[in-house]
Amino acid sequence: MKRFIKYWPDRNRLVYFHANATPEYWDSVWQEQGAPTPIEKNHDVLRLTKKYLPIGARVLEAGCGRGDKVDAMAQAGFNAIGIDFAPNTVRVARQYFPTRDIRIGDVRNLEFEDASFDGLWSLGVIEHFWNGYESILAESNRVLRPGGYLFLTTPWFSPYRRRKALAGGFPLLNEMSKEAPEDFYQFALAKDEIKAALARHGFVLKSWAGRAPEISMLENMDRGKSFFQWLLTSRGGLPKRIIRKLIVRAAQDFCGHSFMSVSRRAMTR
Repeated sequence: MKRFIKYWPDRNRLVYFHANATPEYWDSVWQEQGAPTPIEKNHDVLRLTKKYLPIGARVLEAGCGRGDKVDAMAQAGFNAIGIDFAPNTVRVARQYFPTRDIRIGDVRNLEFEDASFDGLWSLGVIEHFWNGYESILAESNRVLRPGGYLFLTTPWFSPYRRRKALAGGFPLLNEMSKEAPEDFYQFALAKDEIKAALARHGFVLKSWAGRAPEISMLENMDRGKSFFQWLLTSRGGLPKRIIRKLIVRAAQDFCGHSFMSVSRRAMTR
């Protein structure tokens, strides 16, 4: 099913329509993708967990999918636990990684005790909830120890996407019901909104970086589309790879498809 994007000015965000991100949807997605490949040593999950937390720290991945990042963190020496709400996905993840602690769970109502984790990863989760993500941030605050870290990614309503939206580059979405449309998939969210929501739930934003601008270049840029297709969709020789690396690096904080944020939970509630 082809996805399409609309600009929702009243909420200052983009809305992606494709398929509702139900447990059944994710079960089918992960089944189609098959066994996960090993996580690279420089992956954000390993790099940032090691940067902010000591080896042995207890870390939760809330929305862990196939469990590959839980396994990578455990191999790196962290006490890693994963939860996901898609039951077949959890069953298969346990088959891939039988020695890892991977459970069925709801990111809006975690089964863990207060202040029981040093870090929490939320990779592309909060954007799929039509009625908001406040309960997810509240639960993240609850289960993190004072001074613990929340690592959060989600699609980004980047400066480029906002500029395009204000110029009429996306169809407008003016009125929506309280119930999620059957084909609602995700939002792209603005930095100011996320920063304010984190502050409401007791988090201080420590770092923010755009990620994967190549997705936005291919998906959103109309000018130079053939150039970006050539540059980004095949490996090419050394000069092409150098040009691609330089352009992607320069573009990430202007037109990143998503963002990577690190926030610290307040020392007191």
